[in-house]
Amino acid sequence: MDTAQVFGALNIIGLFVFAISGALTALRNDMDVFGVAMIAFVTGVGGGTIRDVLLGSFPVWWIASPSAVFICLAGAVAAIIAQPFIDSRLKALIWADAMGLAVFSVLGAQAALAAEAPVVIAIFMGAVTATFGGVVRDVLLNEPPLILKQDIYATAALIGAGVYVGLIALGLGISPAAIAAALTTFAIRAAAIIFNVSSPKFGRARKNEL
Repeated sequence: MDTAQVFGALNIIGLFVFAISGALTALRNDMDVFGVAMIAFVTGVGGGTIRDVLLGSFPVWWIASPSAVFICLAGAVAAIIAQPFIDSRLKALIWADAMGLAVFSVLGAQAALAAEAPVVIAIFMGAVTATFGGVVRDVLLNEPPLILKQDIYATAALIGAGVYVGLIALGLGISPAAIAAALTTFAIRAAAIIFNVSSPKFGRARKNEL
């Protein structure tokens, strides 16, 4: 596949799995069909929307590509159909979220590079794209955002975006760099989930503080 096909496939995958994670979260909160669809959509496009606003890229990407709406709706339908067969909706949404995180960390970095942003900003935008859809989802549903927990979450997105930018700088082709970086991000996040690896804390323990 050429570069456009690779990024097109990654975008579809990322949207679909992020929409599933959003829909499963909404289903856990007993929302109606409209609510499930809305949360699925917001989760899918939220990170990229915030990225485009920060980069000054208008109209934001999904307005120029309305197929994103239908992909997110497909993710919502898939979640609704699959939920009776899922042992734990929480585990399912965590893994769907991990897949979306891996894909969008790369897509976000690439979008920033295409907008001629500096390398550091491209890495940061990779993390924003990968995490802020989930942040919007969790805030709307009044749940603690994953990015604010001790889980290795945003760190994985930052590393993945950094790997992508670094591989491009080393002269690797865009398509293999994108795939390698997405796999790296997913591997880090998967290891954190499986082995319950947390980010370090540096605050001192409270002892009868006033």
